[in-house]
This record gives sequence, C-alpha cells and structure tokens, in this order.
Amino acid sequence: MARPQLTILIALVLAAFVGFDLIRTIRTGRAHARLGIITRKQSGRFQRYVYANWMVLAFCLALILWALTWPETFGR
Repeated sequence: MARPQLTILIALVLAAFVGFDLIRTIRTGRAHARLGIITRKQSGRFQRYVYANWMVLAFCLALILWALTWPETFGR
C-alpha cells in the first residue's frame, strides 16, 4: 500500500465494525464466535473475546497514528 489514506480508511472501517461488535457484546452479554454463542456465564471465553476486540481497536489506533505521523514510510 503506497498511500497512507487507504491504510487509514481500512483501519477506520475495521475499527467501526469491531467497535460496533464490542458495544453489542457488552450490552447483550453474548458474542457470536466460530464455535457458537459465547455468554457471560462462560467467563473465560467471554473475557478473551472482549479483550481481543480491545486489542484490535488498539492496533487500528496505532496504525492510524503511524500513517498520520510517518506517511513517508509507506513508500511509492
């Protein structure tokens, strides 16, 4: 990817989807995973799902800051 604008756009779209999923998961107490539905009663799996969403959001933020701060590292 030679343009940081495209990277920022992709990171924003991913952050929007993950943020929506995180809000829905926390409000309802249920998450839809590959192996079925995870509820708060399955505290270990549920917490890992929530923490993983937070990590993806942190990665998107770091990627956006990187693209805004050092756009020349994306090359041509």
